[in-house]
Amino acid sequence: MKKIIAVLTLLLAFSINANAQDKSGYVGLNSSEKGIKQAAELSEYLGLEDTMKENFAKLFEQKFQVLESKEITVERKTELARVIEAKIRGTLDGNQMERLEKNPDLLKKLIN
Repeated sequence: MKKIIAVLTLLLAFSINANAQDKSGYVGLNSSEKGIKQAAELSEYLGLEDTMKENFAKLFEQKFQVLESKEITVERKTELARVIEAKIRGTLDGNQMERLEKNPDLLKKLIN
């Protein structure tokens, strides 16, 4: 009886976790679509020009391609996040970066 309850509890926990991931808005999208979606979020928040939006879409597409790799290590993910943050900071001007830093949820979402 204890095993049945444990199995049901685990099943429920995993189904809730999977359901929470579905709400992120990226389920069923390929890396290109995910990159475009993140670039659109950034562009909408900062009012970026189309060329910058396209450049960020390519950057985020590459990020998702690397993250989808099955052999990625924790160290590589950390380094990827550092590189993405550096590229964002290098591309945006001071006012845009200051505005983005005021929205830490969006910044974290874009970096990770």
